[in-house]
Amino acid sequence: MRKIIFQYCKDMCAGRLARGVDHINRVYHIAKKLADDYDDEVLYAATYLHDVILAEPHQLQSAEKAEAILHEVGFEPDKIKKVKDAILNHIPEGNPSTIEGKMLHDADILDSLGMIGITRLAIGAFFWRGAKTMDEVLKLIREYKNRAEKHLILETAKKFSQERIEFMNRALDELEKEISIVDSL
Repeated sequence: MRKIIFQYCKDMCAGRLARGVDHINRVYHIAKKLADDYDDEVLYAATYLHDVILAEPHQLQSAEKAEAILHEVGFEPDKIKKVKDAILNHIPEGNPSTIEGKMLHDADILDSLGMIGITRLAIGAFFWRGAKTMDEVLKLIREYKNRAEKHLILETAKKFSQERIEFMNRALDELEKEISIVDSL
């Protein structure tokens, strides 16, 4: 079953920079470090299917696609509900009801923090949000970081995020200085 889920994810996410298989692999491995008592089948399916559709609202469309795929491969109906809840609520403002959903939610945020986060968000600012200047990119990254860090749920994720947030703050301050050099010339 995992092979089918992974292959579907790989096919749907091929060629993506910020929301590709690399992102999904990182999210899964981060998520596994956030709690001990969880259903790995649910976590795996939710993680590998959470970003398969990019059209907004991507969490809704990805959850619907996940439900169809999981029915097709014989996933247990109660586990499908948990996977759907996790995918529907993986966005920062989400409110997942299961431990697997909370793990996915927080791991997805954590992959948007630190240096990888800056890189992913810069790509997203350009491709998904239409940023046209470095000032706009900086503003969008700061807004996401400020929003995301407030929505971490699990204590382990909050602790894990501290170093990434501190680095991100320093890097974004430096970016702001470098952008503003034009003003001082």
